[in-house]
Amino acid sequence: MTPAAKAAAALRAEADHKARAVVAAAAKAEKAVRNAKPTRHFADTPVPEVRSGRTSPAAQARSYLAASLSTGIAAIARAQSDIALSSDEAKIVLQLEDDRKRLKEFKATDRKIEAKAAMLPFYEGWIAGFMANAKHEAGPMDQVFTQLLAWTIDVGTYDAALPMIEHALDLGLDMPGQFNRDVITFAIDEISDAALFAFDLGGERASTFEAGILPKLQDLVEVYEVDLHDEVEAKLFKAIGRAILVGANEADAAHLRARQQSALSYYLKAIEKHDRVGVKKDIEKLERELKKTDPAAAPPAA
Repeated sequence: MTPAAKAAAALRAEADHKARAVVAAAAKAEKAVRNAKPTRHFADTPVPEVRSGRTSPAAQARSYLAASLSTGIAAIARAQSDIALSSDEAKIVLQLEDDRKRLKEFKATDRKIEAKAAMLPFYEGWIAGFMANAKHEAGPMDQVFTQLLAWTIDVGTYDAALPMIEHALDLGLDMPGQFNRDVITFAIDEISDAALFAFDLGGERASTFEAGILPKLQDLVEVYEVDLHDEVEAKLFKAIGRAILVGANEADAAHLRARQQSALSYYLKAIEKHDRVGVKKDIEKLERELKKTDPAAAPPAA
């Protein structure tokens, strides 16, 4: 286990112990509030300032949870009705807020990714339950789910991310506000960038990249009739073209030629969508190679 992973695991154990105590105190306080008066709307409920030593643990827990929900993790719509988080949901929210703060301690991107990879197993059971819920109602946990989707993409576990992307599309979920993109745009942007980086590096990094995710993303765009920005769709086409060539068997002339033709078709789609996507030289190179091996396979000169 890496130092970052060990640190994350140790901090997680400590945070889990604290979260259990906080959630228990919050649940007790919530029960007392419900017995005392009718439930208030979250939009009408002031967020009290938490001051150590001046308020009870239960009051601090309620204040911290309300502040977490209102300022970032869940991005609750003010128009929604009463907030009714279960103790398990509250624990997830508190843990995610804690993990997000912990990530700020790391400066290097690779260390942040290592930490996220160590953190994500904690949420697996909740994610599975969220996706299995047949009676979904819009609420604060929606953006907890899409935040965790973003982390799943960040660490490169695309097989796990794909059903999460589909579920988010089925429910029409939004990404948390700081992402400034919808779910499918974020997914395509990030995964295509990762693919192109891996293919540019070449070697093992290119050969082990989960390239099968790319055409599946294209399928989602078609199935859900997504109106993508041209630049984003062009990037996806470019990444698919590169992936096709990475998988080519250069010892088999017919196989290689078929791959080159297929990659060329994706590069042409890419440049048609966005002429600055960066495939002009790739197109020229493939056209020359196809003309050498099979003149009839190359497109006629303009």
